[in-house]
Amino acid sequence: MENFNRETMAGFDRILASDEPEMTKLAQTFEWSTRRMIQVAQNEIDLSRALQDRSAVVKHQIKANTLRLVREMFQDCYLRVTGERRRLWEA
Repeated sequence: MENFNRETMAGFDRILASDEPEMTKLAQTFEWSTRRMIQVAQNEIDLSRALQDRSAVVKHQIKANTLRLVREMFQDCYLRVTGERRRLWEA
């Protein structure tokens, strides 16, 4: 997890150092962190399946799907606030 946090902070630093508007930086850091969290959840799903731990699979699927829903909600709010029409990312 420490490596995850270090890589996440490096990703944030790259985004925050850019010349993008603050609202764009907010969206990019949110996308970066939630995409990484979904990948961790997917890895946990794969491991739980390998261990045949059905309850853990369901738990991690719920986590990943909740993150996907939150990403969609954020994106919809971002598009409405900024007036942009193009989607920032796919779910």
